[in-house]
Amino acid sequence: MLRLKALFQGSLLLLIFLMFSVNGFAQMMLEKKIKIQRSDELNLRQLLDTLSEQNNFYFSYESTLLQLDQPLENEQFSGTIGEFLLDELGDSYEYKELPGYIIIRYAPEKLDLDADMETRFRTVTVKGYIKNARTDQPVSQASIYDKNSLASTLTDENGYFKLKYKKQNSSIWLTLSKENYRDTTFLLLPTVSIVADKENKRFRYIPGDSATQALEESFLGRAFIGFKQRLQGINMGSFFAESPVQMSLIPGLSTKGMFSSQTISKFSLNLIGGYTAGIEGMEVAGIFNINKRDVKSLQVAGIFNMVGGSSKGLQVGGIYNSVYRDVDGLQVGGIYNHVRGNVKGLQIGGIINTVGETSDVQIGGIVNHSKKSNYFQLAGIANNSSSSAGFQIAGITNFVGDTVNYQITSIVNRAKKVNGFQFGLVNIADESDYSLGLLNFIKNGEMALSISMDESSFTHFNFRSGGRKMYGIFGASYQLREVDTPIGLEIGLGIHLITDHRFSLDTEFVSMSASDFVSISNHLQTFRLLPGLNIGNHLRLFAGPSLNFAFLDPGQDHFTNGWNILDKTTSNGIYRSYGGVTGGLQVIF
Repeated sequence: MLRLKALFQGSLLLLIFLMFSVNGFAQMMLEKKIKIQRSDELNLRQLLDTLSEQNNFYFSYESTLLQLDQPLENEQFSGTIGEFLLDELGDSYEYKELPGYIIIRYAPEKLDLDADMETRFRTVTVKGYIKNARTDQPVSQASIYDKNSLASTLTDENGYFKLKYKKQNSSIWLTLSKENYRDTTFLLLPTVSIVADKENKRFRYIPGDSATQALEESFLGRAFIGFKQRLQGINMGSFFAESPVQMSLIPGLSTKGMFSSQTISKFSLNLIGGYTAGIEGMEVAGIFNINKRDVKSLQVAGIFNMVGGSSKGLQVGGIYNSVYRDVDGLQVGGIYNHVRGNVKGLQIGGIINTVGETSDVQIGGIVNHSKKSNYFQLAGIANNSSSSAGFQIAGITNFVGDTVNYQITSIVNRAKKVNGFQFGLVNIADESDYSLGLLNFIKNGEMALSISMDESSFTHFNFRSGGRKMYGIFGASYQLREVDTPIGLEIGLGIHLITDHRFSLDTEFVSMSASDFVSISNHLQTFRLLPGLNIGNHLRLFAGPSLNFAFLDPGQDHFTNGWNILDKTTSNGIYRSYGGVTGGLQVIF
Protein backbone atom coordinates (compact mmCIF):
# COMPACT_ATOMS: atom_id res chain seq x y z
CA MET A 1 0.00 0.00 0.00
CA LEU A 2 2.84 2.36 0.91
CA ARG A 3 4.49 1.62 -2.40
CA LEU A 4 1.32 2.42 -4.43
CA LYS A 5 0.69 5.59 -2.48
CA ALA A 6 4.25 6.80 -2.90
CA LEU A 7 4.23 6.06 -6.61
CA PHE A 8 0.86 7.79 -7.08
CA GLN A 9 2.03 10.89 -5.22
CA GLY A 10 5.33 10.84 -7.08
CA SER A 11 3.64 10.53 -10.47
CA LEU A 12 1.23 13.38 -9.69
CA LEU A 13 3.93 15.80 -8.57
CA LEU A 14 6.22 14.74 -11.41
CA LEU A 15 3.43 15.59 -13.89
CA ILE A 16 2.96 19.03 -12.29
CA PHE A 17 6.72 19.56 -12.31
CA LEU A 18 6.97 18.68 -16.00
CA MET A 19 4.13 21.06 -16.85
CA PHE A 20 5.95 23.95 -15.21
CA SER A 21 9.21 22.83 -16.80
CA VAL A 22 7.68 22.92 -20.28
CA ASN A 23 6.32 26.38 -19.59
CA GLY A 24 9.77 27.67 -18.63
CA PHE A 25 11.56 25.68 -21.30
CA ALA A 26 10.54 28.19 -23.98
CA GLN A 27 13.07 30.62 -22.54
CA MET A 28 15.93 28.12 -22.79
CA MET A 29 18.60 27.71 -25.41
CA LEU A 30 17.09 24.61 -26.97
CA GLU A 31 13.97 26.66 -27.76
CA LYS A 32 15.81 29.48 -29.53
CA LYS A 33 14.54 30.05 -33.07
CA ILE A 34 17.00 29.56 -35.92
CA LYS A 35 16.95 29.57 -39.70
CA ILE A 36 19.42 27.55 -41.76
CA GLN A 37 20.06 27.77 -45.48
CA ARG A 38 22.43 24.92 -46.26
CA SER A 39 25.40 25.36 -48.57
CA ASP A 40 27.19 22.40 -50.16
CA GLU A 41 30.25 22.91 -47.93
CA LEU A 42 28.39 23.20 -44.61
CA ASN A 43 28.66 20.16 -42.34
CA LEU A 44 27.39 19.39 -38.84
CA ARG A 45 30.62 20.40 -37.10
CA GLN A 46 30.65 23.83 -38.75
CA LEU A 47 27.00 24.44 -37.98
CA LEU A 48 27.36 23.52 -34.29
CA ASP A 49 30.35 25.85 -34.01
CA THR A 50 28.41 28.66 -35.69
CA LEU A 51 25.39 28.20 -33.40
CA SER A 52 27.70 28.25 -30.36
CA GLU A 53 29.32 31.52 -31.40
CA GLN A 54 26.07 33.26 -32.32
CA ASN A 55 24.18 32.24 -29.17
CA ASN A 56 26.99 32.44 -26.59
CA PHE A 57 26.97 28.83 -25.37
CA TYR A 58 28.86 25.59 -26.00
CA PHE A 59 27.81 22.21 -27.34
CA SER A 60 29.24 19.36 -25.28
CA TYR A 61 29.38 15.92 -26.92
CA GLU A 62 31.51 12.84 -27.52
CA SER A 63 32.95 13.54 -30.97
CA THR A 64 33.44 9.85 -31.80
CA LEU A 65 29.66 9.25 -31.55
CA LEU A 66 28.65 11.96 -34.04
CA GLN A 67 29.18 12.12 -37.80
CA LEU A 68 30.51 15.67 -37.55
CA ASP A 69 31.89 15.93 -41.08
CA GLN A 70 28.82 14.65 -42.91
CA PRO A 71 26.62 17.14 -44.84
CA LEU A 72 23.39 18.30 -43.19
CA GLU A 73 20.26 16.20 -43.75
CA ASN A 74 17.98 19.12 -44.66
CA GLU A 75 18.55 21.72 -47.37
CA GLN A 76 16.98 24.35 -45.16
CA PHE A 77 15.50 24.52 -41.69
CA SER A 78 13.36 26.90 -39.67
CA GLY A 79 12.54 26.13 -36.07
CA THR A 80 14.17 25.73 -32.67
CA ILE A 81 17.66 24.45 -31.91
CA GLY A 82 16.11 21.46 -30.14
CA GLU A 83 14.00 20.60 -33.19
CA PHE A 84 17.02 20.94 -35.43
CA LEU A 85 19.07 18.53 -33.29
CA LEU A 86 16.21 16.05 -33.26
CA ASP A 87 15.88 16.24 -37.07
CA GLU A 88 19.62 15.85 -37.68
CA LEU A 89 20.57 13.32 -35.00
CA GLY A 90 17.30 11.56 -34.21
CA ASP A 91 15.83 10.38 -30.92
CA SER A 92 18.77 8.12 -30.07
CA TYR A 93 20.37 11.13 -28.41
CA GLU A 94 19.46 12.96 -25.23
CA TYR A 95 19.59 16.77 -25.28
CA LYS A 96 20.16 18.50 -21.95
CA GLU A 97 20.64 22.14 -21.11
CA LEU A 98 22.79 23.58 -18.33
CA PRO A 99 24.09 27.15 -17.89
CA GLY A 100 26.36 27.81 -20.84
CA TYR A 101 26.02 24.32 -22.35
CA ILE A 102 23.78 22.19 -24.52
CA ILE A 103 24.77 18.58 -23.87
CA ILE A 104 24.33 16.00 -26.61
CA ARG A 105 24.51 12.53 -25.11
CA TYR A 106 24.09 9.22 -26.91
CA ALA A 107 21.25 7.51 -25.04
CA PRO A 108 19.15 5.23 -27.26
CA GLU A 109 17.67 3.32 -24.30
CA LYS A 110 15.43 4.29 -21.37
CA LEU A 111 15.33 3.10 -17.77
CA ASP A 112 12.26 2.08 -15.77
CA LEU A 113 11.99 1.78 -11.98
CA ASP A 114 9.93 -0.47 -9.73
CA ALA A 115 10.61 0.50 -6.10
CA ASP A 116 9.40 0.12 -2.51
CA MET A 117 10.12 2.63 0.26
CA GLU A 118 10.24 1.58 3.90
CA THR A 119 10.68 3.86 6.92
CA ARG A 120 11.84 2.43 10.24
CA PHE A 121 12.93 4.61 13.17
CA ARG A 122 15.48 7.05 11.69
CA THR A 123 16.23 5.09 8.55
CA VAL A 124 14.67 5.14 5.10
CA THR A 125 15.26 2.12 2.88
CA VAL A 126 14.43 2.09 -0.81
CA LYS A 127 14.46 -1.31 -2.49
CA GLY A 128 13.88 -1.64 -6.17
CA TYR A 129 14.43 -3.09 -9.56
CA ILE A 130 15.64 -1.30 -12.69
CA LYS A 131 14.89 -2.57 -16.16
CA ASN A 132 15.20 -1.57 -19.78
CA ALA A 133 11.96 0.22 -20.67
CA ARG A 134 11.96 -1.24 -24.18
CA THR A 135 13.00 -4.86 -23.55
CA ASP A 136 11.95 -5.31 -19.89
CA GLN A 137 15.39 -6.84 -19.27
CA PRO A 138 17.18 -6.05 -15.98
CA VAL A 139 19.90 -3.39 -16.12
CA SER A 140 23.00 -4.13 -14.07
CA GLN A 141 25.58 -1.62 -12.77
CA ALA A 142 23.19 1.33 -13.08
CA SER A 143 23.71 4.22 -10.65
CA ILE A 144 20.90 5.21 -8.28
CA TYR A 145 21.30 8.30 -6.10
CA ASP A 146 19.24 10.74 -4.07
CA LYS A 147 19.94 14.37 -4.93
CA ASN A 148 19.26 15.61 -1.41
CA SER A 149 21.33 13.23 0.71
CA LEU A 150 23.73 12.14 -2.08
CA ALA A 151 23.22 8.55 -0.94
CA SER A 152 23.99 6.26 -3.86
CA THR A 153 24.37 2.66 -4.92
CA LEU A 154 24.58 0.40 -7.98
CA THR A 155 22.23 -2.30 -9.23
CA ASP A 156 23.44 -5.87 -9.05
CA GLU A 157 23.69 -8.25 -11.99
CA ASN A 158 19.92 -8.87 -11.84
CA GLY A 159 18.97 -5.18 -11.75
CA TYR A 160 18.13 -5.04 -8.03
CA PHE A 161 19.32 -2.41 -5.58
CA LYS A 162 18.94 -1.37 -1.95
CA LEU A 163 19.50 2.21 -0.85
CA LYS A 164 19.52 3.11 2.84
CA TYR A 165 19.95 6.54 4.46
CA LYS A 166 18.76 8.73 7.31
CA LYS A 167 15.07 9.60 7.58
CA GLN A 168 14.00 13.02 6.32
CA ASN A 169 10.64 14.67 5.76
CA SER A 170 11.58 16.02 2.37
CA SER A 171 10.73 14.25 -0.86
CA ILE A 172 13.09 11.74 -2.41
CA TRP A 173 14.38 12.56 -5.87
CA LEU A 174 15.71 9.23 -7.03
CA THR A 175 17.85 9.60 -10.16
CA LEU A 176 18.88 6.69 -12.38
CA SER A 177 21.98 6.94 -14.57
CA LYS A 178 23.60 4.47 -16.90
CA GLU A 179 25.87 4.83 -19.91
CA ASN A 180 23.86 4.82 -23.18
CA TYR A 181 20.61 5.27 -21.21
CA ARG A 182 18.68 8.46 -20.65
CA ASP A 183 18.94 9.88 -17.14
CA THR A 184 15.62 9.36 -15.38
CA THR A 185 14.39 10.93 -12.13
CA PHE A 186 11.54 9.53 -10.02
CA LEU A 187 9.91 11.43 -7.16
CA LEU A 188 9.00 9.42 -4.04
CA LEU A 189 7.20 11.07 -1.10
CA PRO A 190 7.23 9.99 2.54
CA THR A 191 3.76 9.41 3.99
CA VAL A 192 4.09 12.28 6.48
CA SER A 193 4.34 14.94 3.79
CA ILE A 194 2.80 15.64 0.41
CA VAL A 195 4.90 18.75 -0.34
CA ALA A 196 8.26 18.47 -2.02
CA ASP A 197 11.01 20.54 -0.39
CA LYS A 198 13.35 22.54 -2.54
CA GLU A 199 16.59 20.71 -3.20
CA ASN A 200 19.38 21.91 -0.93
CA LYS A 201 22.20 20.36 -2.92
CA ARG A 202 23.87 22.15 -5.76
CA PHE A 203 24.88 20.33 -8.91
CA ARG A 204 27.15 21.50 -11.67
CA TYR A 205 28.25 20.36 -15.10
CA ILE A 206 31.96 20.21 -15.96
CA PRO A 207 32.79 19.08 -19.52
CA GLY A 208 34.62 15.77 -19.61
CA ASP A 209 38.14 15.16 -20.86
CA SER A 210 40.59 12.31 -21.24
CA ALA A 211 42.56 13.18 -18.09
CA THR A 212 40.06 11.47 -15.77
CA GLN A 213 40.34 8.20 -17.66
CA ALA A 214 44.13 8.47 -17.69
CA LEU A 215 44.15 9.02 -13.91
CA GLU A 216 41.88 6.04 -13.23
CA GLU A 217 43.93 3.79 -15.52
CA SER A 218 47.29 4.78 -14.01
CA PHE A 219 49.10 2.35 -11.70
CA LEU A 220 48.04 4.17 -8.53
CA GLY A 221 44.55 4.78 -9.92
CA ARG A 222 44.00 1.07 -10.57
CA ALA A 223 45.39 0.26 -7.13
CA PHE A 224 43.21 2.62 -5.08
CA ILE A 225 40.06 3.46 -7.10
CA GLY A 226 37.37 0.80 -6.81
CA PHE A 227 35.39 -0.69 -9.68
CA LYS A 228 32.09 0.65 -8.34
CA GLN A 229 33.43 4.21 -8.17
CA ARG A 230 34.60 3.96 -11.76
CA LEU A 231 31.17 2.77 -12.83
CA GLN A 232 29.60 5.65 -10.93
CA GLY A 233 31.75 8.06 -12.91
CA ILE A 234 30.90 6.37 -16.22
CA ASN A 235 27.16 6.46 -15.49
CA MET A 236 27.02 10.05 -14.23
CA GLY A 237 29.62 11.47 -16.58
CA SER A 238 30.25 15.19 -16.11
CA PHE A 239 27.57 15.92 -13.48
CA PHE A 240 28.92 16.72 -10.00
CA ALA A 241 27.41 17.61 -6.63
CA GLU A 242 28.68 20.21 -4.17
CA SER A 243 29.15 19.51 -0.47
CA PRO A 244 30.76 21.50 2.36
CA VAL A 245 32.47 18.53 4.04
CA GLN A 246 33.61 15.06 3.02
CA MET A 247 35.45 12.50 5.15
CA SER A 248 36.87 9.15 4.09
CA LEU A 249 38.71 6.25 5.60
CA ILE A 250 39.58 4.84 2.17
CA PRO A 251 38.08 5.46 -1.30
CA GLY A 252 34.46 4.28 -1.25
CA LEU A 253 34.27 4.18 2.56
CA SER A 254 33.22 7.79 2.97
CA THR A 255 30.51 10.02 4.40
CA LYS A 256 29.37 10.35 0.78
CA GLY A 257 29.71 6.65 0.04
CA MET A 258 30.41 5.90 -3.58
CA PHE A 259 29.18 9.40 -4.43
CA SER A 260 32.43 10.92 -3.11
CA SER A 261 33.96 10.56 -6.57
CA GLN A 262 31.16 12.83 -7.91
CA THR A 263 31.32 15.35 -5.04
CA ILE A 264 33.20 18.65 -4.95
CA SER A 265 33.85 19.63 -1.32
CA LYS A 266 35.03 22.69 0.59
CA PHE A 267 36.84 20.54 3.16
CA SER A 268 37.97 16.94 2.82
CA LEU A 269 39.62 14.78 5.46
CA ASN A 270 40.93 11.38 4.38
CA LEU A 271 42.27 9.36 7.30
CA ILE A 272 44.07 6.93 5.01
CA GLY A 273 43.07 8.09 1.54
CA GLY A 274 40.16 9.31 -0.51
CA TYR A 275 38.87 9.72 -4.05
CA THR A 276 36.77 12.84 -4.64
CA ALA A 277 35.64 14.88 -7.63
CA GLY A 278 37.51 17.98 -6.50
CA ILE A 279 38.32 20.39 -3.69
CA GLU A 280 37.60 24.11 -3.35
CA GLY A 281 39.11 24.78 0.06
CA MET A 282 41.33 22.34 1.95
CA GLU A 283 42.08 18.61 1.75
CA VAL A 284 44.25 16.65 4.17
CA ALA A 285 45.14 12.94 4.04
CA GLY A 286 47.21 10.63 6.17
CA ILE A 287 48.51 8.79 3.09
CA PHE A 288 46.95 9.92 -0.19
CA ASN A 289 44.49 12.18 -1.96
CA ILE A 290 43.07 11.34 -5.41
CA ASN A 291 40.90 13.93 -7.17
CA LYS A 292 39.01 13.45 -10.41
CA ARG A 293 39.01 17.16 -11.34
CA ASP A 294 40.44 20.43 -9.93
CA VAL A 295 41.88 21.20 -6.51
CA LYS A 296 41.92 24.80 -5.24
CA SER A 297 43.63 26.37 -2.21
CA LEU A 298 45.40 23.70 -0.07
CA GLN A 299 46.13 19.98 -0.43
CA VAL A 300 48.40 18.00 1.89
CA ALA A 301 49.11 14.24 1.91
CA GLY A 302 51.56 12.13 3.84
CA ILE A 303 52.59 10.13 0.76
CA PHE A 304 51.06 11.33 -2.52
CA ASN A 305 48.51 13.54 -4.26
CA MET A 306 46.95 12.79 -7.67
CA VAL A 307 44.82 15.42 -9.40
CA GLY A 308 43.04 14.68 -12.68
CA GLY A 309 42.47 18.38 -13.36
CA SER A 310 44.47 21.40 -12.20
CA SER A 311 45.92 22.42 -8.83
CA LYS A 312 45.69 26.05 -7.73
CA GLY A 313 47.28 27.14 -4.47
CA LEU A 314 49.58 24.97 -2.32
CA GLN A 315 50.08 21.24 -2.89
CA VAL A 316 52.34 19.23 -0.58
CA GLY A 317 53.08 15.51 -0.95
CA GLY A 318 55.43 13.61 1.32
CA ILE A 319 56.77 11.65 -1.65
CA TYR A 320 54.88 12.31 -4.87
CA ASN A 321 52.57 14.82 -6.55
CA SER A 322 50.90 14.16 -9.90
CA VAL A 323 48.73 16.73 -11.71
CA TYR A 324 47.22 15.88 -15.08
CA ARG A 325 46.50 19.50 -16.08
CA ASP A 326 48.14 22.67 -14.73
CA VAL A 327 49.60 23.96 -11.47
CA ASP A 328 49.12 27.58 -10.43
CA GLY A 329 50.95 28.26 -7.18
CA LEU A 330 53.42 26.16 -5.16
CA GLN A 331 53.99 22.41 -5.49
CA VAL A 332 56.27 20.60 -3.03
CA GLY A 333 57.14 16.90 -3.32
CA GLY A 334 59.51 14.99 -1.08
CA ILE A 335 60.82 13.00 -4.04
CA TYR A 336 58.95 13.57 -7.30
CA ASN A 337 56.58 16.11 -8.88
CA HIS A 338 54.91 15.38 -12.22
CA VAL A 339 52.72 17.93 -14.02
CA ARG A 340 51.47 17.11 -17.51
CA GLY A 341 50.42 20.68 -18.31
CA ASN A 342 51.91 24.01 -17.20
CA VAL A 343 53.37 25.20 -13.92
CA LYS A 344 52.70 28.86 -13.19
CA GLY A 345 54.63 29.38 -9.99
CA LEU A 346 57.21 27.32 -8.09
CA GLN A 347 57.87 23.57 -8.18
CA ILE A 348 60.16 22.02 -5.55
CA GLY A 349 61.11 18.33 -5.68
CA GLY A 350 63.52 16.45 -3.47
CA ILE A 351 64.79 14.48 -6.47
CA ILE A 352 62.87 15.07 -9.73
CA ASN A 353 60.51 17.65 -11.21
CA THR A 354 58.80 16.97 -14.55
CA VAL A 355 56.54 19.37 -16.46
CA GLY A 356 54.95 18.37 -19.77
CA GLU A 357 54.55 21.91 -21.07
CA THR A 358 55.73 25.24 -19.59
CA SER A 359 57.24 25.85 -16.15
CA ASP A 360 58.08 29.09 -14.36
CA VAL A 361 60.51 28.03 -11.60
CA GLN A 362 61.77 24.51 -10.83
CA ILE A 363 64.07 23.50 -7.98
CA GLY A 364 65.06 19.83 -7.97
CA GLY A 365 67.52 17.91 -5.85
CA ILE A 366 68.73 15.95 -8.89
CA VAL A 367 66.83 16.60 -12.13
CA ASN A 368 64.40 19.13 -13.60
CA HIS A 369 62.62 18.58 -16.91
CA SER A 370 60.12 20.70 -18.81
CA LYS A 371 59.16 21.37 -22.40
CA LYS A 372 59.72 25.09 -21.85
CA SER A 373 61.16 26.92 -18.84
CA ASN A 374 60.12 30.56 -18.61
CA TYR A 375 62.37 31.76 -15.83
CA PHE A 376 64.59 29.50 -13.73
CA GLN A 377 65.72 25.90 -13.23
CA LEU A 378 68.02 24.83 -10.38
CA ALA A 379 69.12 21.18 -10.09
CA GLY A 380 71.79 19.25 -8.24
CA ILE A 381 72.72 17.29 -11.37
CA ALA A 382 70.81 18.16 -14.55
CA ASN A 383 68.29 20.51 -16.12
CA ASN A 384 66.51 19.60 -19.34
CA SER A 385 64.21 21.83 -21.37
CA SER A 386 63.23 20.43 -24.76
CA SER A 387 62.12 23.79 -26.19
CA SER A 388 63.52 26.92 -24.51
CA ALA A 389 64.69 28.14 -21.12
CA GLY A 390 65.44 31.32 -19.21
CA PHE A 391 68.16 30.69 -16.60
CA GLN A 392 69.57 27.23 -15.80
CA ILE A 393 71.94 26.28 -12.98
CA ALA A 394 72.96 22.63 -12.55
CA GLY A 395 75.71 20.70 -10.83
CA ILE A 396 76.69 18.68 -13.92
CA THR A 397 74.75 19.48 -17.09
CA ASN A 398 72.18 21.79 -18.66
CA PHE A 399 70.37 20.96 -21.90
CA VAL A 400 67.99 23.10 -23.98
CA GLY A 401 66.56 21.96 -27.30
CA ASP A 402 66.32 25.46 -28.74
CA THR A 403 66.90 28.88 -27.12
CA VAL A 404 68.30 29.74 -23.69
CA ASN A 405 69.31 32.96 -21.98
CA TYR A 406 71.83 31.78 -19.37
CA GLN A 407 73.40 28.44 -18.43
CA ILE A 408 75.76 27.74 -15.53
CA THR A 409 77.19 24.32 -14.70
CA SER A 410 80.42 22.61 -13.74
CA ILE A 411 80.62 20.23 -16.72
CA VAL A 412 78.49 20.59 -19.88
CA ASN A 413 76.03 23.14 -21.26
CA ARG A 414 74.18 22.50 -24.49
CA ALA A 415 71.71 24.61 -26.48
CA LYS A 416 70.98 25.67 -30.04
CA LYS A 417 70.90 29.43 -29.49
CA VAL A 418 72.25 31.32 -26.47
CA ASN A 419 71.00 34.88 -25.98
CA GLY A 420 73.10 35.56 -22.88
CA PHE A 421 76.05 33.41 -21.81
CA GLN A 422 77.14 29.85 -21.02
CA PHE A 423 79.48 29.06 -18.13
CA GLY A 424 80.85 25.55 -17.87
CA LEU A 425 83.82 23.31 -18.56
CA VAL A 426 82.32 22.41 -21.96
CA ASN A 427 79.82 24.56 -23.85
CA ILE A 428 78.01 23.43 -27.01
CA ALA A 429 75.74 25.63 -29.14
CA ASP A 430 74.86 26.57 -32.70
CA GLU A 431 74.81 30.28 -31.88
CA SER A 432 76.49 31.92 -28.88
CA ASP A 433 78.39 35.15 -28.37
CA TYR A 434 79.58 34.60 -24.80
CA SER A 435 80.86 31.11 -23.95
CA LEU A 436 82.85 30.95 -20.73
CA GLY A 437 84.55 27.56 -20.67
CA LEU A 438 87.72 25.69 -21.51
CA LEU A 439 86.16 23.83 -24.44
CA ASN A 440 83.52 25.63 -26.49
CA PHE A 441 82.02 24.06 -29.59
CA ILE A 442 80.03 26.87 -31.19
CA LYS A 443 78.85 26.44 -34.78
CA ASN A 444 78.91 30.16 -35.58
CA GLY A 445 82.01 30.77 -33.45
CA GLU A 446 85.71 30.07 -33.93
CA MET A 447 88.24 27.40 -32.93
CA ALA A 448 92.00 27.66 -33.36
CA LEU A 449 95.26 25.89 -32.50
CA SER A 450 98.22 28.16 -31.87
CA ILE A 451 101.93 28.14 -31.14
CA SER A 452 103.61 31.22 -29.71
CA MET A 453 106.60 32.48 -27.70
CA ASP A 454 106.93 35.22 -25.08
CA GLU A 455 109.64 37.38 -23.51
CA SER A 456 110.54 34.67 -20.96
CA SER A 457 111.24 32.07 -23.68
CA PHE A 458 108.06 30.16 -22.88
CA THR A 459 106.69 28.30 -25.88
CA HIS A 460 102.88 28.13 -25.67
CA PHE A 461 100.66 25.49 -27.28
CA ASN A 462 97.02 26.60 -26.98
CA PHE A 463 93.54 25.63 -28.10
CA ARG A 464 91.15 28.57 -28.42
CA SER A 465 87.39 28.00 -28.81
CA GLY A 466 84.28 30.09 -28.33
CA GLY A 467 81.56 32.32 -29.70
CA ARG A 468 81.60 35.50 -31.70
CA LYS A 469 82.50 37.70 -28.70
CA MET A 470 84.22 35.55 -26.09
CA TYR A 471 86.30 32.37 -26.11
CA GLY A 472 88.15 30.00 -23.82
CA ILE A 473 91.86 29.14 -23.78
CA PHE A 474 93.34 25.80 -22.79
CA GLY A 475 96.91 24.61 -23.31
CA ALA A 476 100.44 24.00 -22.08
CA SER A 477 103.75 25.84 -22.13
CA TYR A 478 107.40 24.82 -22.13
CA GLN A 479 110.33 26.91 -20.89
CA LEU A 480 113.25 26.73 -23.31
CA ARG A 481 115.66 28.04 -20.67
CA GLU A 482 116.87 25.77 -17.89
CA VAL A 483 114.55 26.28 -14.92
CA ASP A 484 113.23 24.13 -12.09
CA THR A 485 109.66 24.03 -13.46
CA PRO A 486 109.86 24.04 -17.28
CA ILE A 487 106.33 22.75 -18.00
CA GLY A 488 103.19 24.73 -17.24
CA LEU A 489 99.44 24.31 -17.67
CA GLU A 490 97.40 27.25 -18.99
CA ILE A 491 93.72 28.21 -18.87
CA GLY A 492 92.14 31.52 -19.74
CA LEU A 493 89.47 33.65 -21.38
CA GLY A 494 89.62 35.90 -24.41
CA ILE A 495 87.49 38.61 -26.01
CA HIS A 496 87.27 39.43 -29.70
CA LEU A 497 87.48 43.23 -29.77
CA ILE A 498 87.69 43.56 -33.54
CA THR A 499 86.87 40.90 -36.12
CA ASP A 500 87.50 41.57 -39.79
CA HIS A 501 88.33 39.38 -42.75
CA ARG A 502 91.86 40.87 -42.76
CA PHE A 503 92.53 42.21 -39.29
CA SER A 504 91.65 41.16 -35.73
CA LEU A 505 92.22 42.46 -32.22
CA ASP A 506 91.85 40.21 -29.16
CA THR A 507 92.46 40.68 -25.47
CA GLU A 508 93.18 37.70 -23.20
CA PHE A 509 93.60 36.83 -19.56
CA VAL A 510 95.62 33.63 -19.02
CA SER A 511 96.66 31.87 -15.83
CA MET A 512 99.64 29.51 -15.90
CA SER A 513 100.84 27.15 -13.18
CA ALA A 514 104.18 25.34 -13.32
CA SER A 515 105.41 22.78 -10.81
CA ASP A 516 108.01 20.09 -10.33
CA PHE A 517 105.30 18.13 -8.43
CA VAL A 518 107.60 17.90 -5.40
CA SER A 519 108.16 21.23 -3.69
CA ILE A 520 108.26 24.08 -6.20
CA SER A 521 105.23 25.87 -7.66
CA ASN A 522 105.27 29.03 -9.76
CA HIS A 523 102.17 30.92 -10.91
CA LEU A 524 101.78 33.52 -13.62
CA GLN A 525 98.77 35.68 -14.60
CA THR A 526 98.95 37.48 -17.93
CA PHE A 527 96.89 40.15 -19.69
CA ARG A 528 97.54 40.26 -23.44
CA LEU A 529 96.50 42.58 -26.25
CA LEU A 530 96.95 40.69 -29.51
CA PRO A 531 96.55 42.34 -32.92
CA GLY A 532 96.32 39.77 -35.70
CA LEU A 533 96.73 39.59 -39.46
CA ASN A 534 94.63 37.01 -41.27
CA ILE A 535 96.26 35.05 -44.08
CA GLY A 536 93.43 33.49 -46.02
CA ASN A 537 90.63 31.84 -44.04
CA HIS A 538 92.64 29.53 -41.81
CA LEU A 539 95.89 31.26 -40.76
CA ARG A 540 96.53 34.24 -38.50
CA LEU A 541 99.78 35.90 -37.43
CA PHE A 542 99.57 37.70 -34.11
CA ALA A 543 101.87 39.66 -31.79
CA GLY A 544 101.30 42.11 -28.98
CA PRO A 545 102.21 43.42 -25.54
CA SER A 546 101.41 41.77 -22.21
CA LEU A 547 101.18 42.74 -18.56
CA ASN A 548 102.25 39.94 -16.20
CA PHE A 549 101.92 39.19 -12.50
CA ALA A 550 104.16 36.43 -11.12
CA PHE A 551 103.95 34.61 -7.78
CA LEU A 552 107.14 32.58 -7.46
CA ASP A 553 108.59 30.31 -4.82
CA PRO A 554 111.75 31.47 -3.02
CA GLY A 555 114.85 31.17 -5.20
CA GLN A 556 112.87 31.24 -8.49
CA ASP A 557 113.71 34.82 -9.54
CA HIS A 558 115.16 33.58 -12.85
CA PHE A 559 111.80 31.95 -13.83
CA THR A 560 110.66 35.04 -15.78
CA ASN A 561 112.23 37.77 -17.92
CA GLY A 562 110.80 41.07 -19.09
CA TRP A 563 110.59 44.71 -18.13
CA ASN A 564 110.07 44.80 -14.39
CA ILE A 565 107.50 47.19 -12.99
CA LEU A 566 107.48 45.91 -9.42
CA ASP A 567 109.63 43.26 -7.77
CA LYS A 568 109.32 42.29 -4.12
CA THR A 569 111.00 39.38 -2.36
CA THR A 570 109.79 38.03 0.99
CA SER A 571 110.35 34.89 3.01
CA ASN A 572 107.23 33.44 1.38
CA GLY A 573 108.36 34.04 -2.17
CA ILE A 574 108.74 36.57 -4.97
CA TYR A 575 105.95 38.95 -6.10
CA ARG A 576 106.69 40.48 -9.48
CA SER A 577 104.85 42.51 -12.12
CA TYR A 578 106.44 43.16 -15.48
CA GLY A 579 105.76 43.95 -19.11
CA GLY A 580 106.31 41.55 -21.96
CA VAL A 581 105.46 40.60 -25.50
CA THR A 582 103.90 37.55 -27.17
CA GLY A 583 103.80 36.51 -30.82
CA GLY A 584 102.84 33.44 -32.80
CA LEU A 585 100.71 31.66 -35.38
CA GLN A 586 97.11 30.42 -35.22
CA VAL A 587 95.51 27.74 -37.37
CA ILE A 588 91.77 28.49 -37.56
CA PHE A 589 89.10 25.87 -38.24
